[in-house]
Amino acid sequence: MSKFKKTSPKLNKLRLFYADAKNRFHKTHLNASQWLGDRGLDVEALKMAGKSAITATTLAGAVLTSQPVDARMAEKILGLNNKEEKLVAEVTLEEHEEIMNKMAQMVKMPPGHLNREDELYLEQQISDMVGFEVTAELDGHRLNHSIGIMGGEQHLKRFPTDSLAQHDEYQQAGIAPNRGAFGWFTENGELTQQAIQREKYYFAVQTLYLPEWNQNHDELKPWYKYRKMIAINPADGMAAVGVVGDAGPAQWVGKQFGGSPEIIKDAKIWSKEARGRVILFFVDDPEDKVPLGIVDLNQIKEQLAQAEAAS
Repeated sequence: MSKFKKTSPKLNKLRLFYADAKNRFHKTHLNASQWLGDRGLDVEALKMAGKSAITATTLAGAVLTSQPVDARMAEKILGLNNKEEKLVAEVTLEEHEEIMNKMAQMVKMPPGHLNREDELYLEQQISDMVGFEVTAELDGHRLNHSIGIMGGEQHLKRFPTDSLAQHDEYQQAGIAPNRGAFGWFTENGELTQQAIQREKYYFAVQTLYLPEWNQNHDELKPWYKYRKMIAINPADGMAAVGVVGDAGPAQWVGKQFGGSPEIIKDAKIWSKEARGRVILFFVDDPEDKVPLGIVDLNQIKEQLAQAEAAS
């Protein structure tokens, strides 16, 4: 057994965020950086600033003579504690409302990716909120978009003789004439409960437009097949955990993702407020413990409110 303690993925993300913040601090606050350097100090000294009125005042002056401080960066640096475990805090009701409001604004941005600072922030906050790890990039793989528009897809054939009548819900969505890009959903020819759930909660993602798809198709296709992801609809406080079950949509459609009828309907992806705007991240679940299905973020909000009222 290793004598080293396994590092939490959450702490790794915060370390990356902290490293980025320190680099930005030195680049954008030259006077403050020089002030620290002249005294043989580093940004770590900021953690001790509150303990010394002289240090805090002098350092604040140095910062004020430089460019404005990025509010989130300052909050992260000044809030760091010597014990890393204290960096990972449970989500409070106030934090839940704050992250939901921020995500509602983020999904209105043009399709693509957030800047790395916002991405790290979002990964951390969503992971805390839903209780499992989510990330925009997994095992070195990243879609061309993590925010964008999700269109509605048809049911997919789970096996060669599958028909629309054999699908329980939302039959008005129809069924695709051909199997999905990743093959039949059956396992060794058997329609298992897992296969049913995978088709019920599937995403279509634009793997065919990945820069490395043509060169590394043989490696990428099995990696993406049934890869677990989460779509978040912040406008309605809903989310859906599903798997990659098809490729698409085509670029000319003007949408970046597709969702099964169950995902579109039950997660209210095309409500008047959402209009298809979602965040789509990977679920880091190597032991396959996170169930597929709908996640009601409003229910989480209610639970947080009850917990705070009881405390």
